Amino acid sequence: MKSNFILHEHAKKYEWSGECFLSIKSFYHGKASYHIKEREYQVDHNNFLILNDCTNYHLTINTAQKTESFCVFFDTKFVSNFLSELHTSEEESLDFKHKSYSGINFFERNYRQTGEISKLLKKGRLKSGSGMLGLEKDEFYHQLLAAMIRRNSSTQHHTNQLKLEKKSTREEIYRRVFYVKDYIDCNYKEDLRLKELAAIGLLSENHLLRNFSQLLGCTPFQYISLKRIRNAKQQLLTTNKRVNEIAFDVGYTSLTNFSTYFKTHVGCTPSAIRKSDI
Repeated sequence: MKSNFILHEHAKKYEWSGECFLSIKSFYHGKASYHIKEREYQVDHNNFLILNDCTNYHLTINTAQKTESFCVFFDTKFVSNFLSELHTSEEESLDFKHKSYSGINFFERNYRQTGEISKLLKKGRLKSGSGMLGLEKDEFYHQLLAAMIRRNSSTQHHTNQLKLEKKSTREEIYRRVFYVKDYIDCNYKEDLRLKELAAIGLLSENHLLRNFSQLLGCTPFQYISLKRIRNAKQQLLTTNKRVNEIAFDVGYTSLTNFSTYFKTHVGCTPSAIRKSDI
């Protein structure tokens, strides 16, 4: 009999392809890569990934040290029953008159490890390691799915930033823009071009620029620059790598360009931040 389940494992190398239940993926002390057609996601301790029921994906873990995975899977019938009860009034529930709901279409994307869901994932990891009692596990599944639904509703509200009349159009554009954003997160060190990014999001270049800016407050180029400079700043403060080595590592082919963008974002040169440990 199918049911909800948790995968809590540790591995340096692992690969799997296929489809499964609605799930939430989190990883610690390492990272995992997911490929879904042209889409790409990298999941580590900073984020978690939500994938819908029947999404076909390829998972890869290839790290020097063991990566801890904590992934929760929700049975289709459990989700359907949960949604039916969620949309049933107290009076109707007394007579067991539950409304029928087949499922929910979550926004598939990487989410930052903050808020209610992150607290529940942390609690689940700790309890799973020491053994979770049956009733405790039942409650955990209900609490986590409820938090995921609330997060999805919040994301739906976020789509209102797009100045489009139809709700369905706003939600689809949002999905496609975040396909691009998550792809950039995996590949920001590469020489990405607007045509390539637009193809990932199945949008025209102009539509991508306009909607990316509305949702994220910056252009794809500005977002990539910020990602590169943040990575570079971290390396400058935590490693002994030379400045030019770090510049090339985060994707710059010109040390001059790197220094210019770094000073624009940070307010000082790369050499100065290393000396002052800002």
